[in-house]
Amino acid sequence: MTHAPDEPLDGDIGPAATAVPDRSSPAGEAGKAEAAAEELRRYEAERAERRRRADAVAGRVAFRLAAALLAFLAYDSVATAVRAHGRGDDWLYPPATNAAIFVLLLVGLLLWGLRRRRRRGAS
Repeated sequence: MTHAPDEPLDGDIGPAATAVPDRSSPAGEAGKAEAAAEELRRYEAERAERRRRADAVAGRVAFRLAAALLAFLAYDSVATAVRAHGRGDDWLYPPATNAAIFVLLLVGLLLWGLRRRRRRGAS
């Protein structure tokens, strides 16, 4: 029993056992190469779409966490300023100033998010 060098041997396993090239026609090889290239393009497009969706979710989570952090810092600074004012301590600087900075940052973040959302909805 003789085997051609490109054919798998009896009992072979793995990719070599099934990867026998079709040498019957050059058009068959070109068609297979085009099909493989198309499958790779499709796979890459699906991967890019999954990456875009994951990035969008991560961006929304980060946006909400940043907004929550700024809101908490503003609330805490306002509460500190009110307590300091009630005791007669310095309340304008730093607690009220910090509160104003955090509120401005929060408003800026929310405006940026709204602008980005409108722009994304328009396109």
